[in-house]
Amino acid sequence: MNRPTVISALRNLIIVIVAVYAGGVIYTNRMRSEAVLEPIGGGAPMGALEDASINVMTWNIGYGGLGAESDFSADGGKHYLPPSREIVDKNLAGIVAELKTATADMIILQETARPGAMTRGADILGAVGAALAGRDNAFSADLTMRVLPPMLRFRHGLFSSANVAGIERETIPLPLEPQHILGLARRLYHMHVTRIPFSISDSGGVSGGEWTIVNVHLSAFDEGADVRLAQLRAVVDYAEQEYSAGNHVIIGGDWNYEFHRPDWPATTEEQYLFWLHPFPFEELPRGWRAGYDRKVPTVRTNERPYRRGENFTTVIDGFVVSPNVEIDSVETTDLDFQITDHQPVTARFTAKD
Repeated sequence: MNRPTVISALRNLIIVIVAVYAGGVIYTNRMRSEAVLEPIGGGAPMGALEDASINVMTWNIGYGGLGAESDFSADGGKHYLPPSREIVDKNLAGIVAELKTATADMIILQETARPGAMTRGADILGAVGAALAGRDNAFSADLTMRVLPPMLRFRHGLFSSANVAGIERETIPLPLEPQHILGLARRLYHMHVTRIPFSISDSGGVSGGEWTIVNVHLSAFDEGADVRLAQLRAVVDYAEQEYSAGNHVIIGGDWNYEFHRPDWPATTEEQYLFWLHPFPFEELPRGWRAGYDRKVPTVRTNERPYRRGENFTTVIDGFVVSPNVEIDSVETTDLDFQITDHQPVTARFTAKD
């Protein structure tokens, strides 16, 4: 076989290998259809809830890549990735420090992530699990891209951490956006559900019930908020079933709907607010209520790096509860968007008849 023939054969072989690999990547990623729960470090808490109250914290940690120095292309910014690994490490250190001070019975996070391009190789999920060691922790990915080179992979999603024993978890799928990300995978929107039993001792003996705590992160960039609304309706339908079964339902997370639009200073142009829509309170059944903090913003726009008084800020993170739940308090921790583009919201709830 002469040299030109050998070169041609090798070229054809390489083309075949690349085509087979590309086909395998597309098939593997497009075939994934549901979110799967994954235990994350932590431990096995021994205690149980012995009264009818519970503290819950929700926080979108922005995969460690959306601190004050970052903008984001989907929001009208110039960049898709964080500025540097050093910036991600700074953000992660701040996130870990905040989580280590958290005392909530239940912590629900959005946009936790394994190492990949979006995290500049940092293991955000691993660090979060280590920060919450000794608790019962679990992760469910809503975006996964597999069989790609390490720095091109994505694996991020929802996380829950409980400091009580006897819990149960499951994931419930939500309506999806029609398009595939980079032509490969669809974001697997879902509810990450945790059930926590509680007991109440009184003179007549011991009675109790069950909390159904739902972690959600709804679509943000769907045209006209159509997918978002379908997701909200699916969440409400599920929550009503839980309430009808006698459970006490708390839904928390990043709703990507505005609970409240305050008049805080900002110079953000209207074109960058395209993704914001008011929360459709009319979709909540009678007796269901929303809990959120009107005094402190929970999210900032990412059309540019953050500067107080320039980026638009509003309230999209909070809770919705069933009629048999009392909202005792809701408070947003003001971190001035230095380590994430969202801020943690913590609330106390009490079960009632």
